Amino acid sequence: METIVHNPSELGRLASQTRSKLGLRQSDLHAHTKLATRFIGEVERGKDTAQIGKVMDMLESLGLELIIRSKPDKAKVNPHQLGFSKVRFWSSGDRLPVNRVIARVLADPTKEDLLILKECFGMGRVLSTWKQLKERHEVAKSVIPVTNSLLRKLTVT
Repeated sequence: METIVHNPSELGRLASQTRSKLGLRQSDLHAHTKLATRFIGEVERGKDTAQIGKVMDMLESLGLELIIRSKPDKAKVNPHQLGFSKVRFWSSGDRLPVNRVIARVLADPTKEDLLILKECFGMGRVLSTWKQLKERHEVAKSVIPVTNSLLRKLTVT
């Protein structure tokens, strides 16, 4: 299995799912690693700050390893080639920064277009872009509940 993790929440979810698939409880992992069950729970819930050595010990105990690799060069894309259902882009030849493409789709989302974003760029990148847009107040307040609802549904699937 290979999974690209973009943030602590995704790492925690992966660790929790792997532990569950192995039939282990947090207390079982504690017995094997001597890490506090509280720490294990915090990591599984996506704690933003944690000692990397302890996290790596936890992952190793679950049969996971941390691999660092360069991101593929997808800094700019032609959104017209991605097959979005709504036209949100001005020129068919535009190559736009990925975050701008994601932002435009999130500003007027359809489930189909969010699925394209998820497939092309990963849910972690979509969610982090959404978080940044909301924090910088770069999205209309009326769009927030709709987009939040669609993103929640996609995150579960």
